[in-house]
Amino acid sequence: MATDDAHEDKRPASRRVADALQGRIDAGEFAPGAQLPTYRLLAEEYEVAVNTALAAVRLLRDAGVVTIRTNAGAYVREPSEQVDVAAELTRTRSELTELRKTVQQADAAINALEGRLDDLISRVRDE
Repeated sequence: MATDDAHEDKRPASRRVADALQGRIDAGEFAPGAQLPTYRLLAEEYEVAVNTALAAVRLLRDAGVVTIRTNAGAYVREPSEQVDVAAELTRTRSELTELRKTVQQADAAINALEGRLDDLISRVRDE
């Protein structure tokens, strides 16, 4: 299934395989609840390493498209189980913004404490 186009594609191999699998899922080749081929078979089919096939399936898992069951393989999620990526992205961005504010406040507090420490050290030296 690999072509010369795959060698010209600048995306990581795991992303190319994930996108190809996503296309097959979207086309109905793998229906909700269906098991994906094993990592070894995916690696052979897409002419990539087994670890690359695993990484591709993990990308689909992270996108909420498949579920990976330990020692049982990967299965296409039911649409009702799929993560609302846009909502998750909004939540994650919001959390990141809040964390940045917290870090900035902590940085300001550290700078203030360092200033006080420097001032105290200067006073001790002057005595």
